[in-house]
Amino acid sequence: MDVTREMIKPHRIVHYLWHTAWPDGQNRYQATEEAVRAAGMQLQPKGIAEISELDAAVAAIKLSGSPAFIVQPSPFTYGHRDRIIASAKKNGLGTILAWPVAAREEGALAGYGPDYVHMYSRAPFYVDRVLKGAKPADLPVEGPSKVEFVVNLQAAKALGIEVPLALLIRADELFE
Repeated sequence: MDVTREMIKPHRIVHYLWHTAWPDGQNRYQATEEAVRAAGMQLQPKGIAEISELDAAVAAIKLSGSPAFIVQPSPFTYGHRDRIIASAKKNGLGTILAWPVAAREEGALAGYGPDYVHMYSRAPFYVDRVLKGAKPADLPVEGPSKVEFVVNLQAAKALGIEVPLALLIRADELFE
């Protein structure tokens, strides 16, 4: 929540685009709402079930005056991230996504999440163990051990968003 709080200062409302038709969407929405409340802010959600609802949801966020919004990580939002980023840009908004690649290569304002290349490099370990007779259920579950924070300075400049120094210092990568 620190990244979002710093990006949207002085606004106290965090806008959140989420996929309502995803079975885990409600759980993630509730977890986000708790985190926002714990940070002393208020969550303003915009749920969409179909991609056809995207532009209206983003336009509604624009009317609030917030410079950026968070996109819930889900298979739906990942698959449509290019359209989400394009709609946000069209409305003069920044997007904060859970995929660093979205900021590095796709025009999002910021991306904060696991380094998937690093995570996928662990797959041969599991394949080797299974081929040697281990039961998959007996193998340890590994969470991400490397998380990246990428800020897209081009996107920030285009949107007129001044990225606070504290975020610039914390970023793993500044994309220009």
